[in-house]
Amino acid sequence: MQFRLEDIPQEGLEATFSQGENWLDERLQGEERTFRFISPIAVHLDLSKLGKTIMVKSRVQAKVEWPCARCLQIFPLDLTSEYSTILKPKPGFSLQGEVELTREEVETEFYEGEEIDLNSLVQDQVLLALPQKALCREECRGLCPRCGKNLNREVCQCAVGLVDPRLEILRKVKFK
Repeated sequence: MQFRLEDIPQEGLEATFSQGENWLDERLQGEERTFRFISPIAVHLDLSKLGKTIMVKSRVQAKVEWPCARCLQIFPLDLTSEYSTILKPKPGFSLQGEVELTREEVETEFYEGEEIDLNSLVQDQVLLALPQKALCREECRGLCPRCGKNLNREVCQCAVGLVDPRLEILRKVKFK
């Protein structure tokens, strides 16, 4: 997803890409993964230009297989993310001594040369859209902590009132 600045007209440019399920493999190399892309990653970009400043609006969509955080069943999850940012030419200041950045500079991405490469920006967007935990459904009952049965499919015979013997002393505590 590289664009030459001269190829972006003043009225803007729309581009659509489809990235394979393995597009993030290099970025995630060595990382333990609990998910798997089961569809191509669809990327839609809207680029507009004002002088050398580029406004980028992006939308990514994909389908991911994910283990439920409660019952561990693998389920499909639709992933959608929209993101906007501003790209400006990299400033020519030196980082010797203290440098104070404005809020706008902190929220701005920078590019060098006459081309912009949006691969890492969009990959970051996809990775940030991944949930830390996902549930197959909101009312998922999870696994029995004693026998490990999936409580969504069957009822286990474990005693409900059993308490960890180390905590048994707390039954004797009286509150006023």
